[in-house]
Parts: sequence; structure tokens; C-alpha cells
Amino acid sequence: MASEQLEELTRAIALESVGACSDGCTEMDRTPPAPKSSRDQWSTRLDYIMSMIGYCVGFGNLWRFPYICNRNGGGAFLIPFVTFLVITGLPMFYLEAALGQFSGKGAVQLWNFCPLLKGIGIGSIIQVAICLPYYNILLAWPIYYLVQSCSSVLPWTMCGNWWNTDLCVEDISLLRNLSTNSSDVMNSLAGVNGTAINTAAQWGNATLAHTAVEEFYQYNVLRISNGIHEVGSIQWHLVACLFASYIIIFLCIFRGVKATGKIVYITALLPYILLTAILIRSLMLPGSGDGIAYYIKTDFSKLLNIEVWSEACLQVFYSLGPGWGIIVTTSSYNKFTEPTLRDSIILCIASEGTSIFAGFVTFSILGVMAERVGVSITEVVSSGPGLGFVAYPEALSQLPLPQMWSFLFFLMLLTVGLDSQFLFAEIVSTALIDQFPRTLGKRRGLVTAALCGVAFLLGVIICTQGGTYIMQLLDWYLVSLSLFMFCTLECVATVWFYGIQQLCDDIRLMSGRPLPVLVKVLWGFVTPGILLVVFFMTLANYQSPSYGKYTYPTSAVVIGWMIASLPLIPIPVMMITQLQKQRGSLKQRLLQLLRPDGTWCPANTLATKNHTRRTFAESFRYIFKSGKKSVETARY
Repeated sequence: MASEQLEELTRAIALESVGACSDGCTEMDRTPPAPKSSRDQWSTRLDYIMSMIGYCVGFGNLWRFPYICNRNGGGAFLIPFVTFLVITGLPMFYLEAALGQFSGKGAVQLWNFCPLLKGIGIGSIIQVAICLPYYNILLAWPIYYLVQSCSSVLPWTMCGNWWNTDLCVEDISLLRNLSTNSSDVMNSLAGVNGTAINTAAQWGNATLAHTAVEEFYQYNVLRISNGIHEVGSIQWHLVACLFASYIIIFLCIFRGVKATGKIVYITALLPYILLTAILIRSLMLPGSGDGIAYYIKTDFSKLLNIEVWSEACLQVFYSLGPGWGIIVTTSSYNKFTEPTLRDSIILCIASEGTSIFAGFVTFSILGVMAERVGVSITEVVSSGPGLGFVAYPEALSQLPLPQMWSFLFFLMLLTVGLDSQFLFAEIVSTALIDQFPRTLGKRRGLVTAALCGVAFLLGVIICTQGGTYIMQLLDWYLVSLSLFMFCTLECVATVWFYGIQQLCDDIRLMSGRPLPVLVKVLWGFVTPGILLVVFFMTLANYQSPSYGKYTYPTSAVVIGWMIASLPLIPIPVMMITQLQKQRGSLKQRLLQLLRPDGTWCPANTLATKNHTRRTFAESFRYIFKSGKKSVETARY
């Protein structure tokens, strides 16, 4: 509808230019069109959909959700999960997508609608800029495994290599009776490894951690040190893989969103094809049915635990990714009349549906692994990189043509991570170009190259022997405070400062339809209220970071909290800076900074002529009224 109205408006202007406008033309129709914006746009709506699916579907869908779901009641966990998806995840996704599409601005310039809180945009860029160097190591690891998958024998299936310990075992089924310290088990292990076991005390720490696949990951890939205090030497095999990952990212995004929008058709769809293939193959093996049954078993008693509901909300936000500024940035490249609400619903369903589907794949594999080892599934269930680089490789190595299945699996991990990194790099480069459009507007390739180069150099520290501990520390603290704080303030700023009625006018201008009352209630009260509750619960249930059995020292914890505060620092700094720039009393300056500045207007130049700006009093007075009221009109 909105698209048809804009087309009619364009035709009316064209008719007026030749004197053909009838007496029925409005004042807006007689206004000549402004120059078209030079900002890039997605070639098609599907480009945007596929890019956002690639962003929302990440490592958390593959190895965090299945573990969290199983730990918190299995099938019963879907009740709080879907609940929070509807009342927090979807509203926040829709809000950021609508703001980005309406303004056509990146994460920083977007906050011209509420200059007092512009520090949130800067904080989100800092958050992504910190994440970019260390997150990319999750692409370097699959690249290394891809190369190793081309070996005649998969190196993580054998002991006796330079990286293996004396306790390494190739056949994990031998580990199930280690706790008995029986002599026959030790003799079997000695025969397998060719190493005599001198004392039974050595077996006190013998667990699944001494399988060949685990030792390959810890002592070959990571070559991990004893703690964060031992940074150790640079691992050049990881540096080479990290460099290769940045080359791929640069080649995919240096030409802007038009090129990226085509590449994501491969990187976003390929994981689904490979996951389906792995699921079908695993279902042919014994134990897969038991794994799936364990995954979906329902324990409704877990729903009485408030921490289960808190984890459901956390999982929704970590999966969809609001608060990072990425949804805003990608939506800013949309055409002005795209159906934002419909797209948001599609993307939320696709993202969280992938999480559920990945659970079936994961637990079918774990069921096969448990059947082979002869232990219960609870003993092989894991989360995080341990699942992706230990459990999966171990299970896939038992399939026919293990090199092929391993290659396909790590190719899938690479494509899953690439989509997120595309947009991580895109949001930072867009923020820089939006801030300096005249200087950098025509130099996107150079900006992208410089960004990738700096991020690569910073990421080298993660390629050291102690780099894994540093990565875990960053990941533990980076979004512990900022994510929920950003989203809460975003709701408050749009509903209570910018004004829900003003926002309704803006969305009606884009879509031609009014904003549903339910969405107003969610944005105004429910979503920010829940986010605050989860924020305080997260602080109340805080636990010090750990890596396996390693506990971080107090000094590292202090550094972690400093990292957590970095994205929040720009908020008070920008408040003080903006207040100092204004004139008048403190109250007058606050009111000026709570309203949009002179640069805030629709991204579409034709829609700008019909855009109305409500006063602060009107926006505040009609928060939940949708009736037509008289407004003060500010034309740009």
C-alpha cells in the first residue's frame, strides 16, 4: 500500500512538471522531489532476509541451545523460550528494524532521534569492535580442521603423535571402566598406546579428556598453556588460518551490501543442507533415536525454577542479537516501504526454528556416541566449542568416509560463522563512513581493508597458547551488562522520549498501516520490564569465569569487569558532552536533547515531505491512544 502511494505521488509530481496536475493535487504533490540518497540498498528484499538469517543463525544455535534446552526441562523449555521470543525477542527485533529502515542510518547516527543517549550507539560499536578480533578465531579453527580433514587418516583419531600424552586412548569405549582402575583395562590401554602405566594413581584424572580427539583439540590446535598468566608463544598455524578468514571476509564485503547480499545465498543456505545430511546419516546408526528421545523428554517441574525462565530469555537475546546495532544497520539498507513487521516475524521464526532443528542433529550424534561408548547420554552432553570440536569430530570419525563428513561439517561451521562476521565488520565500517561521509564515502574498500587489517593484528593475541583463556574472559564479560542495558534504554527512548505516537506515525508512513496496540504495550512496559528483571537476576546469579577445571585469578576477574564496563562508558560521557553543547537551563537542555535534532528525517526523500513531528507533550500524552489528534507539523 505504501509503495503504491509513493508511486502515485511520483506520477503526480511528474505530471505537474508538464502542467498536467489537476486541482485535486495536494501541497505535498506540488513539491519537487529531493535528490535521491546515495546510500546503498539491498538489491532485493530476499537479500536482506538471507543476510539476517545468516546473522541470527550462529554458533549459539548449533551448540548452545541444544545443551540449554536439555538442561532446563527438554521439551518443557520450549514454553518459556517461545514466550520470551514473543514478548521480548520479536518486539526488540521489530523495533530496531523499524528504526533502521525509517532513518536509513547506522547504529550511531540513528540516535539523532534522542541525542542525550547517543552513547548507546557508540557503545554498541565498541562492543562489536571488541568482539570482532576474538570471535574470528572461531573461523580459524574450522579452517584448520578443514585442511586436516584432507589427510589420508584423520589426525584426531590416532594417538602416538607428538601432541599426545601417555594417557591418550583412541577407542573411547575403553574409558567407561577407568574409575575401577582394573588391571585388564590398564593393560588394554597400554597395548593400544604402547605405553606402560607405572602407577594406578595416574588414572585419577583419566576421563574423556584423554581421548585422541580431545587431545588433538587441546594440544595440537590450541596448544594450550596452564592459565591466562602464561600467554606463551604465537601459534603460527592459527595465525595463518586467522589471516585466511579475514581475506575471505574482505573479499565478500568490500563492495558493500549489494555483493554481500548475493554471497549469503550460499553461506546462509549451505548450513541447512549440511545439517540435514548429517541428521539423515546419523539416524541410520544405532543410538540416534535414544539421543533424540533424551533431547525432547519433558520435565515440567523445571518450569517452577525461575532460573530456567531467565536462561530462556538470555538464549533468545543471544540468538537474535538485538542491542548490537547490527539489526539497525542491516535494516537501514532496506527500501523504505519494506514490510518490517512481516520480515521480523519471518526472521525470528527462522532463527529459533533453526535452534530447535539443530538440537535434533546434535542429540542424534550424541546418542550415537553414547551407544558406542556404552555410557549414558548425560556423560557425553557438552556445550560450546567442546561440542563442535570434540564431540562432533569423534562421532563423525566413525562414519563411512569420515574425511568427507568431517570436511562437510567444518565447512558448515565456517559458513555459519562467516555470516555473523560479515555483519560485524559491516556495522563498524558503516559507522565510520556515516561519521565521515565526505572523506570515506567513496573509499569503502579501503575502510574495509583497514578494518580487517587492524582486527587481524589484534586477533593474533588469541592465537597464543594462552589465547583461549583470553577469549573465554572476553566472551564471559563483554555483553554481561551492556546488552540488556542497551535494549532497555532503547525501549525507554523510543516510547517515552521520542513518543509512541510519533513512532506510530513513522511506521504508518512506511507501511501504510497503524501500529498494533499490543506492540505499543510490549514496547512501553512488558519488554523493558522483563529485561530489567533478567539483568538483575544475571547479576545476582553471577559466577566467576572458568575454563574446564581452570578457575581465573582475581586479577583476571577485575579485568573482566573493566571489559564489561567499556561499552557503557560512552553513555554518561556523551550525556555530559551533549549537555555542555546546549544553551539554556538544565531543564531546557534536557528537553532539547530528548527530542530529535535537525538531521532526523525519513530515509525516503518523498516521504520526508509528508513527515510530521509531534511536540514532546503530545508524544507523551498519547502513549497508548491511536486515535487521530491534531499535531504540530515540522516540514524539512
